[in-house]
Amino acid sequence: MKLTHFKDINFLPAIKALFKELNVPMNYVADEPTTAKEILKDTYKENETFRLVDDVYFVGMVDDAAFEGNQSLETEKIKSDYDGILIFGITLHPRPNNLLPTRSQLAEISRAFNREFYYTPVVLVFKYKDDQKNYLAFANTERLKYKQEWREGEKAGKVSLLRDIDIQKPHAGHERIIAELQIPLTGRNAVDSFAKLYNYWQEVFNVSILNKKFYQELSNWYFWAINHVKFPSEPTIEDAHRKEANLDDLIKEHNATNVIRLLTRLLFTWFIKEKKLVPDELFDLDALQKDILNEISPYHENGMFKDANKESVYYKAILQNLFFASLNCPIEADETDRRTRGFRELTTKSGKEARGKHQGIDYLMRYEEYFKDSEAFLDLMNKSVPFLNGGLFECLDDKENKILLDGFSDNLKGYKEQLIVPDYLFFGATEHVDLSPEYGVKNKGTKQAAVKGLINILHSYKFTVTENTPVEEDVALDPELLGKVFENLLASYNPETKTTARKQTGSFYTPREIVNYMVDESLIAYLKNAIKDWNLGDEELDQKLHQLSSFDPGNPFAEDEKLTKQIVKAIDECKILDPACGSGAFPMGILQKMVHMLQKLDPENIIWKEVQKNKAKQAADDAFEIEDKEERSERLREIDEAFDRSINDPDYARKLYLIENCIYGVDIQPIATQISKLRFFISLVVDQRKNNDKPNFGIRALPNLETKFVAANTLIGIDKPKDQLNIFDGGEIKKLESQLKKVRHKLFSARTKDTKLKYREKDEELRSAIADELKQSGWPNDTAEKLAAWDPYDQNASSTFFDPEWMFDVKAFDVVIGNPPYINTKSGIQSAFKKYYKERYNSATGQFDLFSLFIELSLEHSKILSLIVPKPIINNENYEVLRRLINDCGVQTLVTGSNIFENAGVESCIFITNPNTKKTRIEHFNFTRGFKHLFKVASENFNKLPFKIFNTLIYPDEYEIIDNIQRNSVNLETIIEIFRGVESGKKDKTINSNGQGHELLRGEDLSQFKIQDTNLWIDADFSNTSKFKTKELYKSPKLCIRRVGNKVTTAIDLKNKVSLNTVYNCHLKSGNHENYWGLCALLNSSLINYWFFKVYILDDVLFPYQRVSQLGKIPIKNVYEDSVLILLSKILHFNRDSLINAIVDSVVLNLYFSDHMKEREIDVLEFVERDMQKVMHGREFDSLDDAEKEKVIEQLHATWSDPENEAVKRMAQFKKKSPDILKPILES
Repeated sequence: MKLTHFKDINFLPAIKALFKELNVPMNYVADEPTTAKEILKDTYKENETFRLVDDVYFVGMVDDAAFEGNQSLETEKIKSDYDGILIFGITLHPRPNNLLPTRSQLAEISRAFNREFYYTPVVLVFKYKDDQKNYLAFANTERLKYKQEWREGEKAGKVSLLRDIDIQKPHAGHERIIAELQIPLTGRNAVDSFAKLYNYWQEVFNVSILNKKFYQELSNWYFWAINHVKFPSEPTIEDAHRKEANLDDLIKEHNATNVIRLLTRLLFTWFIKEKKLVPDELFDLDALQKDILNEISPYHENGMFKDANKESVYYKAILQNLFFASLNCPIEADETDRRTRGFRELTTKSGKEARGKHQGIDYLMRYEEYFKDSEAFLDLMNKSVPFLNGGLFECLDDKENKILLDGFSDNLKGYKEQLIVPDYLFFGATEHVDLSPEYGVKNKGTKQAAVKGLINILHSYKFTVTENTPVEEDVALDPELLGKVFENLLASYNPETKTTARKQTGSFYTPREIVNYMVDESLIAYLKNAIKDWNLGDEELDQKLHQLSSFDPGNPFAEDEKLTKQIVKAIDECKILDPACGSGAFPMGILQKMVHMLQKLDPENIIWKEVQKNKAKQAADDAFEIEDKEERSERLREIDEAFDRSINDPDYARKLYLIENCIYGVDIQPIATQISKLRFFISLVVDQRKNNDKPNFGIRALPNLETKFVAANTLIGIDKPKDQLNIFDGGEIKKLESQLKKVRHKLFSARTKDTKLKYREKDEELRSAIADELKQSGWPNDTAEKLAAWDPYDQNASSTFFDPEWMFDVKAFDVVIGNPPYINTKSGIQSAFKKYYKERYNSATGQFDLFSLFIELSLEHSKILSLIVPKPIINNENYEVLRRLINDCGVQTLVTGSNIFENAGVESCIFITNPNTKKTRIEHFNFTRGFKHLFKVASENFNKLPFKIFNTLIYPDEYEIIDNIQRNSVNLETIIEIFRGVESGKKDKTINSNGQGHELLRGEDLSQFKIQDTNLWIDADFSNTSKFKTKELYKSPKLCIRRVGNKVTTAIDLKNKVSLNTVYNCHLKSGNHENYWGLCALLNSSLINYWFFKVYILDDVLFPYQRVSQLGKIPIKNVYEDSVLILLSKILHFNRDSLINAIVDSVVLNLYFSDHMKEREIDVLEFVERDMQKVMHGREFDSLDDAEKEKVIEQLHATWSDPENEAVKRMAQFKKKSPDILKPILES
């Protein structure tokens, strides 16, 4: 595409030329420009964004008429949804300081056009510039076919943006996407109508497709790389013996961890490169070869050049020096940090070896011999790379104890270590390799997987530092992608999940839409509870809070200044934990949404700044030591600097203090917490303004987040004395706690390694002092020592326990949110952990899942939970204890749906608890329509159902019916015993057709009241009790229930048939055998099947298995001995008759709802009994021969075929006279 048109000719002709190249026909509208205010009559706003607009060109319309060569309908005449796209061109002038328009500004303009022309989708082409270049942007706004007014007013349409396209020299990623916009005119995929064009472009602008392409390339690279690298401290055979593991597996895990750490650092660097904070030359092979490095081996060589690959020049000289000696070291020393960038001296001026001078100093550059001009390289770094701090680029080597992890050393041989990361892993040309062992799947894609250098992969995609939101996204790779990528890569080497992870893509990462929903509902629940006096009704409050959390503009509380201040303060005081944070999807979602709320509540940051200053003053006033009070002015200066808009965008201060005070994460994998921190770092960097005239380019050093995201086993706690559940009780401990809190605040903003070491040592001293005090106050010694030994600053360690009070100084959280791991105890959990879990958690019974323990633990830490967990939790009887705990806390929302996780092997659901809720909101989710509100139901109703199941398909009015059915009943399991049949399939060798053994009964032979005889037998060996059970089990009479089906299907066996396990064999515990017939009639009735289907069949499952436990809970009233019911059952056993079957249903209804039906004069039992007496003449049905039985049935059929029959007339009135009970049952 010739984007230079936009430089060479006027804007309007350039747009027309571009669309012609894209093969898109258009009917032009206007040649003269207008103003934004003129064209956006209803949606223009007088603000900074709209004032950027210079000219607006109404270019034309693309619709079916344009494709057919006809004129389009005039836009003024379009009064309803119209299949066409309006094209507008918009020129913008720069923001102050020659800054480009932000994504939010482009999206705000796009959304205004979309709302102005709401009958027709809109595509905008923007043109703008800075002091150096001209740029284009394309905006595509989602066409909405529905609204969610109950949740957030008008749903904001999602805007997808392809922006900051350099007209003169477009990025390769931009070029590829623009080329894809060109529509095919021939072939099977030809685009020849508006509908096809719309769908085609939606796919081009689909960020998820872009993400998948990138993930596949990066995943291939990752599995390729772990087989070609070698890192220090590689596991040994001794390690394998000690861990009882395979050495090769340990080495792969070691390589995987280090490759992921490398990826973490490099991708962070790649993102900040978008802010011009890292020179492009470091990633340009030509520049590296020509100007920077003496030698580099970018291609994968075999034979005589193979050893050159092992030098790892690029990784060592460029990346390690960038990570550890540039981003982690100030450019020049200042009064607080004495470090200065430079190369480590290996020789003195006289030529003598000088290794000892800089021994163990990790902030100095290494590998000087690899550079053409080391001073030029240092100058290049100092001209653009700021010192960032934050721990991400802290070298993990412990050279004092000779333990290398990163291997940042000129003398690896002296440590007897190897570091091999070949240059071709970064710059290698495309080759095809067999990755099927790594993926665990054999197909063409894995056996001939395409791989190439990582830098080459990154160059082919456009990146953006701003995280996408559900309503605003760049058609580029955003930092959320890090979460998606690493969540799956982490899972791929985790022993508990690696098999699944290798075969799936994306299943381990919670989708953005789900995160946004759960965050919204959690924060709304918290705010409702945090502020006691809203002076608003429940519905109005709910609506306004949803408006606040929505992406629509405006503060719904703007008219109440006092309430607005209360909400801002409540946000600041909120403590939120993700107990299994992974790569930070939920913590990042929380941060984004809290920032968004603050933007709307306090756009100028006036209240937020006041809150932070008041806290700092209060902390000083409460301080124990004079020096704390003296530090108040320093803290206030820090606050002023954070809020200084000449240095940072307003969101920087919002994020900084939310991160410090509100958001916490835990994960068992240290590398996962590193990735969470990385995303938070990027979110802070994006809001800082680079200024080349200021020290460190105006970039503030990143905070240290070691006590915000910790690596620990969340499920293992510490033993506390029963009379002292809080760690920091008592005067001296309280004083030490205050000091520890002060130290950790200082560490949060510490910049220098010396400062960090100083306060880390102080942290350790205070932990030890507190541990000593705990011992003296009666705490177990091993617990106190365990607390003291926990080191939050060891990036490679994962704590064997988790205690939020000790690690975060938080006793209870306001919200716990997340996606806990779905791991069953069968999946290799260590036996020691299993033993602890069973002793510690009520829900750890049988074959339990870890997610259930996370739920139970989370309920102890917070009353507001928002968790996404496997769907069986809502109805599987094994989770009854857990459901009781959840419901006791109050279930605010239950969400079920399909494909919540793409490609996931297990269905999921979302539940949100809130102790102040009395009704549960039931919702459904799918990716096409989003979240749909179904109804609300009283939470107490869940306790009425068997196993306390959370049924999401029972509507509120149906609970009354279920309650009536269950009232004064007993469970079926108290009357009969239920057993499965022979544990064998249909093709078992003992099954025959020659009459050998016992007659066989299969599930398919059984229908309501009837058992079909087949010419099949089974030669059962009852000595094999595990397979055939006992002979007594099959003795007749017995009640048989089909195991598979979505309704209860029952019949009586009178022939001692031996059944397969597709049939349940049921025997009365006591009583007359005649009762089998009454039970058979009840179980086959519409009433019992209504109950069973409503209570248990929660999905459209074609062939659900009915479990013994489910059948056992069927509510049976003491009516199964009724003689009418028994006789009707025997009749239907002899010969099925649909009319008599309907009579059975009516009799069962009468027996269960006798008072209700009598009141409405629709009771039938008396009349049915009278009719039957007339036919039977006092005879017993069992004593009749077959001909007589047939005659009885014929007479009854004739009787009940008469519309004037009293029983029949009353049955006809059931639905009319009982619309609330009988009608739903009969129509179900």
